[in-house]
Amino acid sequence: MDFSMSRRRFMAQTGKVAMATGIGGSLLAACGESGGGTNSGPVTLTYGWWSNTPAKDNSMKAWIKDFEKSHPNIKIKPEILPWGNYWDKLKTTTAGGNAYDIIGMSSGMAAPYFDSGALADLTSMSGYNNSAGALSPVSVTLSQWNGKTLALPIGTSISVLGYNKALFDAAGLPAPDPVKAMTFDEFKAIAKKLTKFQGGKAVQYAINPNDILDYDMFVRMNGGKAFDNPVNPTKVTINTPEGIQGLKDYKSLFTEKMAPPFNELTNGPWSFDIGALDTGKIAFARVGPWLFSDMAKNPNYGITPIFTIKQPVITGGVNSLAIYKNSKNKDAAWEFLKWATQTDPEISFAKFSDIPAEKKAFSQLNTYIQPSKFAPTMESAFQSFQPSLMTTKDQLATTINDIITDMMAGKVTPEQAAAKIEQQGNSILSAS
Repeated sequence: MDFSMSRRRFMAQTGKVAMATGIGGSLLAACGESGGGTNSGPVTLTYGWWSNTPAKDNSMKAWIKDFEKSHPNIKIKPEILPWGNYWDKLKTTTAGGNAYDIIGMSSGMAAPYFDSGALADLTSMSGYNNSAGALSPVSVTLSQWNGKTLALPIGTSISVLGYNKALFDAAGLPAPDPVKAMTFDEFKAIAKKLTKFQGGKAVQYAINPNDILDYDMFVRMNGGKAFDNPVNPTKVTINTPEGIQGLKDYKSLFTEKMAPPFNELTNGPWSFDIGALDTGKIAFARVGPWLFSDMAKNPNYGITPIFTIKQPVITGGVNSLAIYKNSKNKDAAWEFLKWATQTDPEISFAKFSDIPAEKKAFSQLNTYIQPSKFAPTMESAFQSFQPSLMTTKDQLATTINDIITDMMAGKVTPEQAAAKIEQQGNSILSAS
């Protein structure tokens, strides 16, 4: 499930624009209050997740029913809420002591909950090593905090470049390779042919980089590091030759008119993700498995890995399951987490959501992903997957975004931006 698109919607709902329909009544009174303290008798667990689409919400509930069939003494009461409502409720209930037994967690939103002490440390649960060992190490990294594993990943959110072949045909260009990534220079060469102006006004752009290509990605592709560690960073380390070059390359998307103006990315006519491709005015945009069923309806849509500079990189996150620390039924909740991260349930989950975190399920990707022709691209992309930024310091992202906006407006140079990001970022990270 796409955590970054949902995050953008949540920010918009709360008036913090930065970088799906709910069901059911409130389970507030039931959260964390499930009957029974052991697994010896019937147990009912509360379960929280966020809505994507009605069809995917129904698939999630059917997936949960599969668990209940094999665990007749454990019943699960799911509550699926719109993204913003879900995180509002989770904040209230974890603070109030009545959170869900099983908590759906998106790494883009997880840091405050990991840091708060509201979640159970799973390393002490029976069979933890077997369950965690079956998962990809990078996905587990995004579920760990201060030496504790606080969730188990069930899906990895990996983005690739979707493209509209009709625009390539019109420009006399071949479709991109589905496995081999272009270099940035190769991308820029074709981008010139995919950008069109009429009467001095742009009517078509090569790419909308929203939610897939940002300053951090370009820094990493140039061999630099914006932070000492993207998960719970303690230092900003962007003010290096590689970091500065990353900022220059990121800015070039806009100065060389490969992408719409920076200030139109979230509020202009270019849309985003598959919506950008649907406009017929954007050749490349971010897509992922959560959109593949929609893409399959248009024969002109295909996918390709993100271009490379010095090294291939795709940043992303995981969606995972955590257990509320004060749940009266942690053992029963743990049974669900262990089941959810096994091969067959992971494959079932991947059919309506993310790339599986479980290694064996991932190795069988080409047997169930649809369209099947997209499997090699996803397998290639996963090899360069790296964690996105996770921090409790909300001001860090806001400050960096403000500086990047000034850089795009020509108020500061990339060199000045790198220095300001590092100085102001370290001030934020060092504050108590």
